Amino acid sequence: MVAGCGALVILIAIALFLSSARHRRFYFGRGEERGGADVAAPREPARAATIDRVHAVTPAVGPKPAMAATTPSASSVAHGPELSPPDVRATRPRTPSPDADGRIRVPITDDIPALLPESGPPAGWELKELAGQAMIALVRDEERVALQVRTDRASFVLYRDVVVDLRQQPMLEWQWKAARLPVGGDARSPAADDQAAQIYVVVPRWPFPRVNSHVVGYLWDSSAPVGMRIVRPDAPNVRSIVVESGPERVGAWIRERRNVHADYVELFGQKPGRVGMVGIMSDTNHTGGPAEAFLDDLVFFGRSAGNAGFSNLYAKIPAILRGNHEP
Repeated sequence: MVAGCGALVILIAIALFLSSARHRRFYFGRGEERGGADVAAPREPARAATIDRVHAVTPAVGPKPAMAATTPSASSVAHGPELSPPDVRATRPRTPSPDADGRIRVPITDDIPALLPESGPPAGWELKELAGQAMIALVRDEERVALQVRTDRASFVLYRDVVVDLRQQPMLEWQWKAARLPVGGDARSPAADDQAAQIYVVVPRWPFPRVNSHVVGYLWDSSAPVGMRIVRPDAPNVRSIVVESGPERVGAWIRERRNVHADYVELFGQKPGRVGMVGIMSDTNHTGGPAEAFLDDLVFFGRSAGNAGFSNLYAKIPAILRGNHEP
């Protein structure tokens, strides 16, 4: 009898979950129903909260804090991050969608301000400060509008929803520039695991995306060698790859291209589901100093699309010569 009641509760929970058109569209590719409550409802917290477990919230010596949509507390430090929904804004951020060529561009801002620089989180992104104060601005740098992220003994993450089928758009391309790396930063050491810039791709795993998601990270580290795979025993759902290392290319815009589908299969030993979120993180809360980086749009695309749309030849050539260019 007890077992039967338990099964009934599970079936009811699944039915409620699937009653949301947004959940059905995300996990099964079905369109949102016109005129339904979900179309006008506030943003669903399930996907936003999946980024909670990018890293477990820990004291000063340990892996970097969670890329979270929740506020760390004494309880979360001892027992893991709390799982409460983020604040609901009056207007929902736009979810990037494929263009005519099947590319999904995740812009660093949904709206370019009339005057630059402009401080604060860019339009379309959510901010979570994990330690200290985030220093974020949209600036003009080398004839482009760029996202500037700075930390000084701080840690924060910007994140936003994006739905990507990695079978159709397995490639991810972006440009970034490190202006200052954390002194002594080293992803191989929990006590020095700081980077000026990190890109995270979150793949929610149904039916418990809040606590069971897989996360692929790409790091610009101060010391760990390019190609190093980073896996934390206390956060096995987060697996990162060092794609840039050291000060040699600091000050130059670098174009990166990764096959996220292939990276996911290598890191997790299975094929990925759909991407549900991306994050940009910067932290120096372990090393206790300053860092600064600039970032441009992220673009998901298929192999047949070729170049994702960047025309910065200076940034493209070094990446190819270094062997970081995915075919």
